[in-house]
Amino acid sequence: MTDRIIAKLLIGVALATSVGCSTTPTARFYALSVQGGAVSHVKSALVVAVGPVEMPEYLDRPQIVTRVGENRLSVDEFNRWGGRLDEEIVHVLTQRIGQRLGTQHVYGYPSRVSAQTDYRIVLALRRFDGNLGGEVVLDVAWSLIDDRSGQVVAIRQASYRQASGGADFDAYAATLSAVLARLGDDLGAALESLPAGGAAR
Repeated sequence: MTDRIIAKLLIGVALATSVGCSTTPTARFYALSVQGGAVSHVKSALVVAVGPVEMPEYLDRPQIVTRVGENRLSVDEFNRWGGRLDEEIVHVLTQRIGQRLGTQHVYGYPSRVSAQTDYRIVLALRRFDGNLGGEVVLDVAWSLIDDRSGQVVAIRQASYRQASGGADFDAYAATLSAVLARLGDDLGAALESLPAGGAAR
């Protein structure tokens, strides 16, 4: 009799474990996207490096972070970035700046592809998040450096805000990509008038 009770208990535990496992959410992985922008018909001779990118510690993690109210963050264990967020940011910016300048000579920093760059853009993200289904905010400070002389050509601060097109993580990642693209356009505009080979005036 005791053996039967023990057997039933073991079966019950096994079933409970099985049900628990079957309801565990599946992790989803996201990437920032390079959105299509205006492609310049003028080919720039500039060679540009983007990076490093400094971020708040709360963003430096694989989980996607959103805001819940003004003072509370939500770190989602089952919706994650497919790669390092700072590398995703650099990838989007290099592509967007390249579109704006009409060149493929825009690289992440440091880069093994090109050791001789004219200018480098250093970024400090102060905020890059928002509410699911709400507004996404990018607050950033950036410096433009003549990479041959070490001279700081420009220092700027900027803020970008954009309403999300949906309430899920797909829309959230797309909106983050959109505000990043706007930053990329502004960085490209700052570079357009600069001479190749550095020595900016």
